[in-house]
Amino acid sequence: MNKLEKRLYQQDFSDCENNLSDKERLLLKYPDGLETSKDTQEIKETLLSLGFVKCKGGPTLMGQKNGLTCTIEGQRRNETPQREYNVPPFYIAKHTITNTEYEQFDPRHSRTNTSKGDKNPVTCITYGRAVGFTTWLNEQSGLAFNLPTEPQYVCAIAPYSWQYPHKPNGNPDRHVFNNYKAFVNAYPEGEIGATLEVDDPRVPVNQIGLNHVTGNVSIFTLGHYPTLGHWGSISDGSYTIIVGGNFRLCSLGTRSVTRGIIDVTAIIDTVGIRLVHPDPEHLLQT
Repeated sequence: MNKLEKRLYQQDFSDCENNLSDKERLLLKYPDGLETSKDTQEIKETLLSLGFVKCKGGPTLMGQKNGLTCTIEGQRRNETPQREYNVPPFYIAKHTITNTEYEQFDPRHSRTNTSKGDKNPVTCITYGRAVGFTTWLNEQSGLAFNLPTEPQYVCAIAPYSWQYPHKPNGNPDRHVFNNYKAFVNAYPEGEIGATLEVDDPRVPVNQIGLNHVTGNVSIFTLGHYPTLGHWGSISDGSYTIIVGGNFRLCSLGTRSVTRGIIDVTAIIDTVGIRLVHPDPEHLLQT
């Protein structure tokens, strides 16, 4: 890996106790053919044509001072303390990956009743399959797509100090925290919960033009975190962080600081994929 390939990810992971696997490190690929300013323009035009928007990055406030009250833990400490990261500029997809897009990589994927349309978000895949899809896409395109880091996603959905997406203060609007509860007429009678299409126009985009930053599916972030074992086992397994509220969560689940944690082998119908790509201009200047 050359110096340019190391630039962003060393910064993103220097403050985290995280060891990327060889499979995950394949996502740190540098875009093919990026050598001149003309190359950066071509990559930018490609990203824009694929439905990506630029996030300018900058100081990003993570977490909150006090954890939520919990009857089991007393307080949920997984969002504390507040901490600040300086996020380099990057591009992020306007919407999550659809079933049709994912099935170009895995034609055997089984759709669920909660996300069964061509333009519904792909769900019920493991973290490893999300990494595999992104690696495959890089091989096909020569670009450097990745799963977002947690700071990147917070930077894109909520400007500095916003507790909720879409709004600088207060509780989230009804139409952005849980799509299933907000748009009951969009679902078949008797449905107990499901996704909407990834670009459904009834749901407002956020301040940089992203669809469904919360309320549809949560998304995987890059990295896995092993845990110590209990009852004599070496480990209780590895987990990955998911961000963004989904259609099964209450309004509190859509806070921009909210972190979900799932096993890397889990298959859940509320978690999907949203891709990011490093800013080619930033790469060339680094």
